Amino acid sequence: MQENSGQSVLPAHERAELLLRAGELRQARETARTGLDQEGPQAGLYLVLGRAHAAEDEDDHDAEAERAYRAGLDAFPDDLELLAAYAEFGLAGDVMDQPGRRARGQRAADRLRELAPDSPQAGRLAATAQSGAPRPASQVHVQRHDVKTALDSGVDLAVLAAQAREAAGAWPHDRRLAVRAETLTALERPYGHLSLVRATLRAPYRTALIICSLVSAWMLALPLLHLPLTAGLWALIAVVPVRLEQSLLRGARRRAERRMPADTGLPAPGAPDVPPPTRRERTMLALTFVVAVCAIAGTATWQYARATDYPHYRAAVPRSFQGMPLRPNAPMADELETYLAGTTLPRGAQSFSGVYGEGDRDSARAVAVVGATGDLHAEDPDDLFAGLDDLGFAGLSLRDSWSASPGPLGGRLECFVHGNGTGTLSMCAWADKGSVGVVLVPGEAQGRDSLARTARALRQAVLRPRDSEAA
Repeated sequence: MQENSGQSVLPAHERAELLLRAGELRQARETARTGLDQEGPQAGLYLVLGRAHAAEDEDDHDAEAERAYRAGLDAFPDDLELLAAYAEFGLAGDVMDQPGRRARGQRAADRLRELAPDSPQAGRLAATAQSGAPRPASQVHVQRHDVKTALDSGVDLAVLAAQAREAAGAWPHDRRLAVRAETLTALERPYGHLSLVRATLRAPYRTALIICSLVSAWMLALPLLHLPLTAGLWALIAVVPVRLEQSLLRGARRRAERRMPADTGLPAPGAPDVPPPTRRERTMLALTFVVAVCAIAGTATWQYARATDYPHYRAAVPRSFQGMPLRPNAPMADELETYLAGTTLPRGAQSFSGVYGEGDRDSARAVAVVGATGDLHAEDPDDLFAGLDDLGFAGLSLRDSWSASPGPLGGRLECFVHGNGTGTLSMCAWADKGSVGVVLVPGEAQGRDSLARTARALRQAVLRPRDSEAA
């Protein structure tokens, strides 16, 4: 400690170290460079300069960090802190993209072990090699840690906020104190939603696990309850507390940034480091990850199975329908067979057709059915119905069309009435994921309800769900 006009002045490397620990990377670099220019080479200044560049995690700063470390080691080749920092920095480089940096880091590590194999620096380097190079905590992480520590202290929130404002006023250049003061001041306001924010800040890992579990349960319920995928948007309600927390923390950081002085000054000494997550917190984080992965996989699998599933039918044309016998030799039956022969059906589909009527003539009362069963889950019903509303090639014009109730078998049922000067042709077409078909009624036009009822009855007479047969 130096004296300047009766005031205590920290050495340059201690001022730079304080700024680095406070996250003021640019100011730490400026202080280190000024110290090197004014006081000459110092291992501590080179160390801070290198770390302040490396913490930016950008290519340009990485190059500057390497220059700082190497300049320091040129002047102080056996400094253990410089060797450890340079080794950590070099070994954190990419094997493929930065082989030279890794090789130089390895040489620094070897030199450190040669000089002091049992030193704390060598032990720290060994731990880093196992767990990966440590990165400085982000400003958001530091903010959450400071607020959580304050809330867990048991002191009244108004007292905490007042103390934080007093500390920030005493050290106006300390960004960390300013952010803490703004955050606690925002939290003490008497708004109902802030209780959710405070609960989230007190237990962030538990909150993440609870929210993930709620969202996962809802997403898994979608296929179980046969709800549309859009219903999954309701799960966003569960993340409202997190969004409120993020908004409050972001606003506090912005207000703290606006109140920071333009000149450079020292932060408060003795700021505690942000500890790594505890074993319990890591366990909760791992559980959250497992729940999320299982929910995504389960929902995707279930939704795919639901989307690709289709009703399995056995089609059997009955011998009679509403008192009309099956007429396999009727001219219309031959036309239907010819139509089916020229129709491209999905792979594995089985076709069926039948004509019912009274007497030997294609008289006024006649009903025909034609269709297919199979895996139609990928077919667009609009494509299956295409052309049924336009029979101009047969000299018929569309007179009426409507959507009718499909009945107990589900799917869609679309009805059409075509006609010309000599007669009418009424039809209803159905489509679901397991079958498609058309019921045709030539002759006099029927009422809408009567035509749809006839189509539903003949569809149910032809199709037999296989699961009901097994039961």
